[in-house]
Amino acid sequence: MYDIVIYGIIIALGALALDLAFGEPSNRFHPVAWMGLFIRAIDNRIPRGSKGERAYGILLAFVTILVFVLLFTVVLGAVRLFLSATLWAVLCMIVLKMMFAIHSLSVHVKPIQSALEAGDLEGARNGARMVVSRDVSELDAPHLISCASETVAENLVDSIISPMFFMAFGGVPAAVGLRAVNTLDAMVGYENKRNKEVGWFSAKLDDILHFIPARLSIPFILLALKLTGNDWHTGWRAARRDHVRTKSPNKGWPMSAVAGGLRFQMEKKGNYLLGEGNLPQNPEMIMETYRVVRLTALIFFFVFALPLFVLIGIHVQILIENVLLSPF
Repeated sequence: MYDIVIYGIIIALGALALDLAFGEPSNRFHPVAWMGLFIRAIDNRIPRGSKGERAYGILLAFVTILVFVLLFTVVLGAVRLFLSATLWAVLCMIVLKMMFAIHSLSVHVKPIQSALEAGDLEGARNGARMVVSRDVSELDAPHLISCASETVAENLVDSIISPMFFMAFGGVPAAVGLRAVNTLDAMVGYENKRNKEVGWFSAKLDDILHFIPARLSIPFILLALKLTGNDWHTGWRAARRDHVRTKSPNKGWPMSAVAGGLRFQMEKKGNYLLGEGNLPQNPEMIMETYRVVRLTALIFFFVFALPLFVLIGIHVQILIENVLLSPF
């Protein structure tokens, strides 16, 4: 029992340290990229226009989740049982690191801020095209600042809080399963005519899995706002008022809390207007948003995810590994 606790602490802290130090590996070595290739290969073979589109979509989701959860769990379990517990811990650390992303958020939006500070509006638009799917060709500087800040705040839950939440209760298997669902939603979610039926189940499942983490993120965001000298009271007011303004039942919570706390508005024209005050004018607000999100992630990790992973998640993971490998 004592050894498991020590391993749990080392694995979780190591995963966090790897992320903060190195960010994301290239797609060639990233499990989420592998998931995307797997999903695309199957999705391209699903006939559109048939009555069974939703059934195909449900099958796609279950197959993807099972394949990747089983793959990583069996491999890790085999390493622990037949090779070395130390090697197992190192591999768990690496896999868990790739299930959440704190450092990479700044990497994605910093070029937008730099371009705006240099007066390069088109360069900022090109940077925005790399992180959002909306048409950015006509966005002015305030809307580009808003766009980048929205991306950071939205991904607090999708890319950080939710993976850590599932890690806390189910270790690597749960975190991998959550990321598989995220990837399914990103690739076949029903935002367009082609994927409306095939992606229906993946989109609904993604909403369900993020439901608790999105709401759980709010007290941690408010604490981060307080510690950074921002207005947590307004953040709370904006979250309660504005979270319903987004199409997603979850994304409005962190976005509106951050926008309110930083006293500016996030606007996606024709879709939502969140927060307080006016659209941001200073490009530095992009990295200020990131600083609040990063601190929120660290507080959540040390207060919630790490203790529960040590007490629950790593034990659940070992139990699942043992069950899957019991025939051997």
